Amino acid sequence: MQATLSHYRILEQIGAGGMGVVFRARDEHLDRDVALKVLSSSREVDANAHKRFHKEALTLSRLNHPNIATLHDFGREDGSDFLVEEFIEGRSLDVILVCGPVSEKQLIDIGLQLAEGLDAAHKHGIIHCDLKPSNIRITPDSRAKILDFGLARMFRRHTTATADTETLTEVESSGGTLPYMAPEQLLGDALDPRTDIWGLGCVLYEMATGKRPFSGSGTALMDAILHRFPPPVTKGNPRISLSLEAIIGKCIDKDPGKRYQSAKEVIVDLKRAASAPVAMGVRVRVQRHVRTLAFVLLAAAAVTLAIRIWPGLRRTWFEARAREPAATRSAVPHEMYLAGMKQLERWDKPESLESAINSFDEAARLDPGFALAFSALGEAYWAKYRLDRNSKWIDEAEKNCRRAAELTNTIPAVYVVLARVHNSQGHYDLALQEVQRAQELEPHNGDALLVQAAIYGSMGREKQAGETYGKATALRPEHWGGYYEFGAYLFRTQRYEEAATQFRRVLELTPDNALAHATLGGVLQLLSKPAEAESHLKTSINLQPSYVAYSNLGVLYYNQRRWAEAAEMIKKGLDLNPSDWRTWHNLELAYEWLGKKDDADHAFDGERIRLEEAAKLTPDDPEIEVRLGVNYARAKLKDKTVSYVEAALARSPDDASVLVNAGEAYEKLGDRTRAIELVSRAVARGWTLAQLEDDPGLQGIVHDPRFVAIASQSTNGRSPAR
Repeated sequence: MQATLSHYRILEQIGAGGMGVVFRARDEHLDRDVALKVLSSSREVDANAHKRFHKEALTLSRLNHPNIATLHDFGREDGSDFLVEEFIEGRSLDVILVCGPVSEKQLIDIGLQLAEGLDAAHKHGIIHCDLKPSNIRITPDSRAKILDFGLARMFRRHTTATADTETLTEVESSGGTLPYMAPEQLLGDALDPRTDIWGLGCVLYEMATGKRPFSGSGTALMDAILHRFPPPVTKGNPRISLSLEAIIGKCIDKDPGKRYQSAKEVIVDLKRAASAPVAMGVRVRVQRHVRTLAFVLLAAAAVTLAIRIWPGLRRTWFEARAREPAATRSAVPHEMYLAGMKQLERWDKPESLESAINSFDEAARLDPGFALAFSALGEAYWAKYRLDRNSKWIDEAEKNCRRAAELTNTIPAVYVVLARVHNSQGHYDLALQEVQRAQELEPHNGDALLVQAAIYGSMGREKQAGETYGKATALRPEHWGGYYEFGAYLFRTQRYEEAATQFRRVLELTPDNALAHATLGGVLQLLSKPAEAESHLKTSINLQPSYVAYSNLGVLYYNQRRWAEAAEMIKKGLDLNPSDWRTWHNLELAYEWLGKKDDADHAFDGERIRLEEAAKLTPDDPEIEVRLGVNYARAKLKDKTVSYVEAALARSPDDASVLVNAGEAYEKLGDRTRAIELVSRAVARGWTLAQLEDDPGLQGIVHDPRFVAIASQSTNGRSPAR
C-alpha cells in the first residue's frame, strides 16, 4: 500500500534537499500527477526553514504564468508542511547542459521564456534571487519553467504620475547560490529585479558555452564575480553571434546601472537577435582549394581584411568591460583588495603579509562597507598569528571577521577564520558550528575542511582528522598551505616521517618557502638527521630570517651541547619574536649550562610573562600549567606551584613531558622524594635518560642514588623528542 499525505498518494521520490523531499504524487481528488514538496518534521529543521517554506507558498500563490511552476495547494499534516505544485515532465537545465552548450536557436527560445517568467514575477513585486540551471525545468515540448521561489524577496514599485517610468524600492540582500550570485548579493547591498537579470545572464552564458561565467571556489570565486570578466562567449562557442554575446554581457555587467533595467528590455533584444542575420564570432573562414598557391593568396587577403576591420569590430562587450574597473563600488578599494589577496597567497613571507594587511586596511578605510576587505583582514591577522603566535592577532582576526559578518553573511572565509579562533580557545562545538556555516555557503570549501580537520585533531579524533586533512589537500593539490597544515598536525601527533613528507610537498610547490624549510629542519632533528636539518634551517635563514628557524637551529646546537651557539641562535629568534614562552625556556637552559646566572634569570622571567599571557588564552592547557608551576616554584611560591602542577597532572597523568616538568617543580620546592617519583614515571612512559641529562634543572635528581637505582631497571632507549 502506497503512502498518502492528505489526499495525495505518493508514487516516487524525485528529489531531495536540505529542507525536505520532493515526490511525484497523485492528486486523488482531481486525478492528476503533482509535485509534492514535503518539509521535514519541525524537530529536524529550524524556524527559518519553516518561514522560507511558507514564503515560497505565498510567493507562488501570487504568480500564474506559463513559465513559472504553478502552485496547486499548501498545507500541514502529521507534523509536516507540504506544498503542491504542477508536475513538470522533462529534465532540469543543469542536466541538459552536462552534454555541452545548446544551439543559438534553443538558447534564444529558452532565454525568452525565462525573461517572460521573470517579467511576470517582477510585475507582482517578486524577485527570485536564486536563478540557476537546476531551478529551471525544460519540458518535452521545450517549455521552460522556473522553479524554487524559496529565496524570493518582495519589492515595491512606485509609478510616477507624470511620466511613463517607475522607481524601485529595493529589498535587503539575501542568500543565493555562490556561482550565480550577483555582486550586490555578495556585498550585502540592496537587491532589485536587476539581480535576477544577472542570474539570467549567467544561465544564458552557461547555455552558450557549456561553462559557468565565473569559476573557482571560495574567495577566488567571489573575487572573480566582483572584479573579473569572463572569457568572451564567442571564445567558448564561435557559433554564437556577436549580438547575442552582447546581450549576455549586458545582463552580467557588474554595475546594476549598466545592466538591462528590466526583463522586458531583455525580451526586446532577444527577439531582435532571433530575427537578425547571424554575424558569427569567427570572421576568417578559408575554404580549402585544390591549388596550393590559390589557398595561400586567399588566406593572405582574408587576414589583411581582418586586420583592417577587426580592432573596432572585435571589441565585444566582454573585452571592453575587461579594460574597465568593476563599478559596483569605487575601483580603488577593489584594486587594493586584489593586490592584498595576491600578497596573502604567500603569507609565509612577513613582508608580503604586512603588505597584504596594509592593502586591506586601506581598502576598508576607503570603503567602510566593503565586507570582503574586513574578511581578508581577518584571514591576514590569523596568518600573522601563525607566524609569531602573538595572541593579539587572534583578537584582530576575530574583530575584522565580526565586522565582515555584520555587513554580509555570504562570505565563507569569515566563518572559517572564526572557527579557527574558537578552536584555538578550546571551544570546539562553536568552531564546528562556524565550519558548518562556511560549508553551507560553499560545500567544497578547502579551507573549511582544513579547519574541520584541525578541530578533530584538537578533540583527539585522530582518524577523522587525518581523513579530513587528506580530503582538503586532494581538493586543492596546488595549495601549499593545506600540506603545511597537515604536516603541522602530523608533527603534533609525533608522526615525524609523515610530517616530513608533507613539508617536502610544500617545498615542491614553493621552493623559497622559508617557513617550510624551518619547520622541516625541526622535524628532521627529531628523525636524528642533524646534518640535513641544519642545511634546511640555514636555507630558511638565508631566505628569510625568522624566529622559527633561529629557534630550531638553537635547539639543534643545544642537543649537540654547543651551548654558546645555541644561546646565540635562540637570542636572535627572540629578537624577531619575543612572544613564545618555549623559546625563552630554551634560552634559559642554554644560559644555565654556560653558567650565566643573570642571563638565565632574565630568560626565566621572560618565560613566566609569556606563560601567564598564554594561560589567559588557553587556561586548561596542561603544558602551560605545569611550566607555570616550575616558574612559581623557582620563586618559592609553594601554594601556586602545587595548584598549577597538580591541575596539570590531573589533566594529563600519563604525559611524560608533564611528569618531567612536575618533577622539576617539586625539586625546586625541595621535595626530592616527590620529584623522583614523578620523573621515574616519566622514564617509564618513554622519557630518555639522555633527555634528563640535558636538562640542568634535573641534575640533582639524575645523580640521586634512589633515582639511579630506579633508572637502572629501565631499558628505555628512545631518542630524545624535544
